[in-house]
Amino acid sequence: MRTFSGPVYQDLQSTGRRQSRRDCLAGPFSEIVMTSNAPQKYSSAIILLHWLGALLIIGLIIVGSLMEDMTGASKMQLLSFHYYAGLATGALFLIRLVFFFINARPAADPSWPQWQAKASKAVEGLLYLLPLIMVATGMIAMSIYGLSSFVESGDYEGYQAAHRIWPMLVHSLTANLLIAALVLHVLAALYHHFVQKDHVFDRITFRKTN
Repeated sequence: MRTFSGPVYQDLQSTGRRQSRRDCLAGPFSEIVMTSNAPQKYSSAIILLHWLGALLIIGLIIVGSLMEDMTGASKMQLLSFHYYAGLATGALFLIRLVFFFINARPAADPSWPQWQAKASKAVEGLLYLLPLIMVATGMIAMSIYGLSSFVESGDYEGYQAAHRIWPMLVHSLTANLLIAALVLHVLAALYHHFVQKDHVFDRITFRKTN
């Protein structure tokens, strides 16, 4: 049997190994390569984590909006719930990110125009990044800047005097950006489901597709 050797063959081997590693490490912020064996749907774990995360995020946004007009002990109680629910949401998003890297996922639709594919990836990236920023700034405000002491003691006046710090400002700004990203994401999903009817939405549901 004839064998091949030499610098050209070694270079081809090296290139193949690098390409293999890139394919294995392809994550939610990278280009998705069209392959013949790509699954038609996301894994059950990712689907479950997706909808749990969506419910938690929407719930936290609603709670955050309600707290803006509240005062006194009732606000402190709701703020305590908001904080711990936010920590749980952050943990869930980290788990989901791990599953996204290690699970196979549907390939991108090659019929999409380039701007649509880039916009989809940008919004997807924001939906991972923004919640994690919100969790991080909330933890910094509560732990490093000591707001948790006011929350735990129910000291509304002390909290009001101390809460205007940069982590809370970033937290609030990030919440508004997250709401905008969620609106775009939902509108895109509705467009694909009811107008395009291309089964893109079905990829992230437990509904069976043909």
